[in-house]
Amino acid sequence: MSKFIPNSFQVPNAVVDELMSVLSGAEFKCYMLVVRQTTGWNKQKDAVSISQMMEKCNLSNRGVIDACDKLVEMGLLTKSKGYRGMNVFSVNFDKIPTCEVSSPVNSAHTQNTTKQNNNTKNNTLTGVNACEKKSETLMLLEQFGITEQLAKDFIVHRKSFKAPITETALKGFQREADKAKIPIQQAIVISIERGWRGFNAGWDWQNDGVSAKNPQNPSARNTSKPFIPDDEGNWAEGMSITLRGS
Repeated sequence: MSKFIPNSFQVPNAVVDELMSVLSGAEFKCYMLVVRQTTGWNKQKDAVSISQMMEKCNLSNRGVIDACDKLVEMGLLTKSKGYRGMNVFSVNFDKIPTCEVSSPVNSAHTQNTTKQNNNTKNNTLTGVNACEKKSETLMLLEQFGITEQLAKDFIVHRKSFKAPITETALKGFQREADKAKIPIQQAIVISIERGWRGFNAGWDWQNDGVSAKNPQNPSARNTSKPFIPDDEGNWAEGMSITLRGS
């Protein structure tokens, strides 16, 4: 009998059958928290702070660090650095079968299941890697609160400039948005609508005129005023000048 349970998440049977006996209590707690934070929200990766792990797992700072390092060493978790140095974790379910070798619980059924899982893994590995690589940009944007259609539009926009979407570039958008006292999402929208490669708080981003649309084109600014070259000293020759009040 199979019934969906609201507010729940799934883990492979091997997590209990194989991993629980080889992981310490701290390691198992941290592992399950990362599984909850990722698959529980239908995400491949999630930024989990040490303080959050300490609170959720009732562990010390050193206990969390040691447990996570061990899980990464075993290949069960992948760790990278996200925005402002926060740890970003993902779960490697493909690594679970490798733990069965050292496990005392090893039935014929488990061996057959492992063999099938390995075959499936080999057949789909390329697709999984391609999917993860393809979504790295979206996950990076998500860390800055840029999601859904805005994220897709921004990717297309940056491609038109042949400009990559990097953490450094997004930090630049965030810095200038903070200076302008607007959300980074609004700064992204403005850059897309006006065809700007980036965003600068010093640009006339609140103006809908020509200068706002071409912030890096000096010749497009102040079009209502005549442009007089500095090197032409005789520009007033032949003009009549009336002084009022004299």
